Amino acid sequence: MLVQQADVVVLGGTPGGIGAALAAARRGRTTVMIEHSPYIGGLMTSGLGMTDIHSLDAAGSIFREYASHVLKHYRDTFGEESEQAAQCRQGLRFEPSVGKTIFARLLQAEPKLTTLVSHDLVSVEKEGSAIASITVRPSGGGEETVYRADVFIDATYEGDLAAMAGVPYSLGRESRDDWNEEYAGTLYQNFRTKEVLPGSTGEGDDRIQAYNFRLCLTKNRDNQAPFRQPASYERNDYASLVEDVRAGRVKGFSEVCNTVMIPNGKTDTNNYHYCLCSTDLPEENQDYPEGDWTVRDHIVKRHREYIQGLLWFLQNDAELPDWFREDAGQWGHAADEFADTDHFPPQIYVREARRMHGEYVFTENDARRAPGLGRSAVHYDSIACGDYGIDSHATRKREPLGQNIALEGFMAIGFLTEIYQIPYGCIVPQQVDRLLVPVAVSATHMGLGTIRMEPCWMQIGYAAGVAADVSLASRLDVRNISVDRLQDELLADKQVITYIQDEPWGTPTSRAVQYFGARSFFPGYEAKPDEAVTVELASQWIAICRSYPGGNRLPCLPASADILPAGVDMGPKAPKEEPTPEQYWTSHPYLTADMARKWSRTAAKAMHADEGDWFAGDRNTVTRGQLLSALYAFLRAARQA
Repeated sequence: MLVQQADVVVLGGTPGGIGAALAAARRGRTTVMIEHSPYIGGLMTSGLGMTDIHSLDAAGSIFREYASHVLKHYRDTFGEESEQAAQCRQGLRFEPSVGKTIFARLLQAEPKLTTLVSHDLVSVEKEGSAIASITVRPSGGGEETVYRADVFIDATYEGDLAAMAGVPYSLGRESRDDWNEEYAGTLYQNFRTKEVLPGSTGEGDDRIQAYNFRLCLTKNRDNQAPFRQPASYERNDYASLVEDVRAGRVKGFSEVCNTVMIPNGKTDTNNYHYCLCSTDLPEENQDYPEGDWTVRDHIVKRHREYIQGLLWFLQNDAELPDWFREDAGQWGHAADEFADTDHFPPQIYVREARRMHGEYVFTENDARRAPGLGRSAVHYDSIACGDYGIDSHATRKREPLGQNIALEGFMAIGFLTEIYQIPYGCIVPQQVDRLLVPVAVSATHMGLGTIRMEPCWMQIGYAAGVAADVSLASRLDVRNISVDRLQDELLADKQVITYIQDEPWGTPTSRAVQYFGARSFFPGYEAKPDEAVTVELASQWIAICRSYPGGNRLPCLPASADILPAGVDMGPKAPKEEPTPEQYWTSHPYLTADMARKWSRTAAKAMHADEGDWFAGDRNTVTRGQLLSALYAFLRAARQA
């Protein structure tokens, strides 16, 4: 048996795992990433070429970097004004092979990172409550290897490491009562109109949302592999579609299989949400999360053959009209994708499995507008942002209660979902130390309905890798590290920890605005960094900052705006005859640059920091962004001292 030592071990070569591994390795930590399958990249190299994020506005760090590589690839290969460069939508849409190439390049560029594929987790050794090592072996059998590390990161879709280590977890759906979630539990929803149908009792159960594969199809005859009938073809699985077509509920191939275009005439083909018999296979994934790989492989095979049978049915079934079969006959697998798996993606879409119990549970309410605020709930320990509507795929097959309109559990409330923050507590597990879990996060079924998007997981994973480095540097368990110090590191890497509509990344004040936005300094998504700051607000902000790590030495503002320098004679002066302070500040409500510079000099001396030039320039008043930048600089310097 081999024994290996590393600083950080990441289990799972998913996008979340890649984000974690890159973050740790780039900070000089010896890092090992171990993946069960022969492939890395999870869904982002297995057909999900239309990344589920509305824009890059709420994305930062590693995912924004990834998207920039996608955009560069299409511009360099086909030209800046090419159709492919436009179709990639700033890097948010890509071919599976392109995703695979980019991930491989990013991983290979890190000398501190070792990637191991086709290895299974065998056991976990703990010292008290902390993971000390894990043992893995080749998937086909062979010699076991023990990996010891200071920090472990479970980036599997299934939460396998966390579960084996003894972290408690949930499966299934909570009821409305459990976390006060309006749309939790049993639900029948008309996906088109969002109308909630009778039978929606909101009761919890053990059901999980359906899985499928994200197919890469094309109409290009020169790059097409035909659909093949599987040996286990079961026509009854799809027979209901005949009546759907006759009744006009389904009007073509792309209303059974949702064909979203990606570059070079290919698709990211998903379940069609308005069709009651599509590529999802509700109920038949129930044993997947807790099953061993024999059980899981059987479920994966069933899903693969189900979809292969569906594609064959749509092109060949004699009871379907000729026009429908002709429409379906235009399509085939993209022949230049997934050549080693018969042009079928290797990774099943595990939308939901275990959800570990962490220090914070993310719910539907965290991704909706908070009562009284112009935004979602604020989290001081935010490590990333998410920007996708809460949804869930079906948990039951077709049944009469659905009225040929809905599958139970298939729902979406994107119209109610806001851009939201993800608290650090969501990836810190209960009961087990030296472990972070950025994919099987601590969330309800409803909360996971938005976090489960790959761009989001990738950024959470990146935050986990940075947290591992902070843990090693501070010699504290990941549970006990300074969240402020973690955020300092994340902000330095352009992570978005709160969405600010009027402050894009890259401005002189963006880090400060992000940091204080995560601390409820703004009631909505606007920071108004260019507006003049009042002395009232400046005093409040300084007082709040004194409660933050590193801020206890911050001095308050001078009580007077007219303090003479030492050596200048103050008299004669009759202060009783001057306006009272209340009268003065009422008539002079804004913080002046001169007053701010005096405060900054005092603050620098008290905190043993550089004064900086935050209030330089020829304007008389100080902006909100300038003051926030100064405050953040002083806090960060104190934390680094």
